[in-house]
Amino acid sequence: MSKPRKTGVAPARLRASALAPMFTDRSARGIADRLGDLIHAGSLAQGLPLPTVRALAAALHVGPTTVASAWAQLQARGLIHSDRRHGSFVRGPGTLAGRRFASLAPPSVRLDLATAFPDPALLPDLAGPMAAAVEGTHWRTYPDDTVDAGLAAVLDATWPFEAEDFTVTNGAHDAVHRVAGVVLHPHDRVLVEEVAAASLLDIVEDHRATAVPVRCDDEGPLPDALAAALATRPGMLLLQTRMASPYGHALSRRRAAALAPMLADHDIVILEQDSAHELAPTPDVSLGEFLPERTLLVRSWNKSHGPHLRVGALAGIRRVVTRVRARQKASGGWPSVLTQRALAQMLVDPETRAMIGQARATYRQRRLQLVQALREHGLRPTGVAGLSAWVPVSDAATAISALAADGIGIASGAPFTVDESGRSHVRIATTLRHDEHARIARALEKAHHR
Repeated sequence: MSKPRKTGVAPARLRASALAPMFTDRSARGIADRLGDLIHAGSLAQGLPLPTVRALAAALHVGPTTVASAWAQLQARGLIHSDRRHGSFVRGPGTLAGRRFASLAPPSVRLDLATAFPDPALLPDLAGPMAAAVEGTHWRTYPDDTVDAGLAAVLDATWPFEAEDFTVTNGAHDAVHRVAGVVLHPHDRVLVEEVAAASLLDIVEDHRATAVPVRCDDEGPLPDALAAALATRPGMLLLQTRMASPYGHALSRRRAAALAPMLADHDIVILEQDSAHELAPTPDVSLGEFLPERTLLVRSWNKSHGPHLRVGALAGIRRVVTRVRARQKASGGWPSVLTQRALAQMLVDPETRAMIGQARATYRQRRLQLVQALREHGLRPTGVAGLSAWVPVSDAATAISALAADGIGIASGAPFTVDESGRSHVRIATTLRHDEHARIARALEKAHHR
């Protein structure tokens, strides 16, 4: 995390006595939310030194641990920077967007296992489907509809529940961003997996909402953990149903049946993401099978059919999908009908489907190879399927440095946890072909027992 920029004259530290009257809710959450509002509004400038924890605690007549907790929440949101020597400073909202995902970019290495990009060798050729889409399209005029009817028909036949409405977006993350923009207000609580995709946590933070972690096992959210999180009165549940990054869990039908009655008693929007849909070796399970009136499902094909397709599908709650579509039309933010038609062809083409099936088996085997090597060296990666492995280690920084010295890049677990406590884990992509599994396992074993 970057420190405040140095200038000729350092700004004076904000006095605790001046800040204290601005707080009406003096809980840790209340302090963090109010200060976050002031930073987003520009009332507190970037680089401004904040009062010490003890000084503000005294001014607010609360314990130092309350203020320290508020500071930790603000730092997790990317709004302030703290260190022991210099204290805490305002970072400002301009540094917030996408910070977790951006932190995953590794230094120059010979083998990048920090980013789980698809293997180009396992992607189908787009040339034929795109040419056919152009040939059959009146591409010199604007489309009558932003959704291609052929793609809608193909997807409707495979959707796991009866969706009230449907639209297409520029990939899965675009869909999540757009739903968050429609559903969420500042400081709303959003339930997320305790270990979640960095990009999804970025989306929650970028919309000034508060992520509430829910512990999972291989079958998805644990019922007791969900019950406790629902007590915070969240507005949304954001859940990866299969190939969950980075933990690797997959929602089972048994678990979905156990969670559905708990969710039915709350006014909550369930937003499921299935971003590696065609590559998943596990059953297609959705909470929409039990709660269609509360559920939205997002699917995309960038990992399986090609990152340049940029097509996502969003279907479910009509009141949400309708507003998403209206905003798309106002901004021109929908994927090209040409790429939609190309995708529709690829989804039903026998040759393409066979190639995707081979890719699914290959990715599964590559993950199993790494998991087996790690287990042989006493390490315990989690999950049942995915495009990466989530591995507990004693210290992520030591493990990352050990492999970087050998030209192999892996990711710290910190960006994948709400409070960035994942420094005792690393994420290793399993998408690329290589023969470094034993080398990686040995390096992690040494780092783990150092």
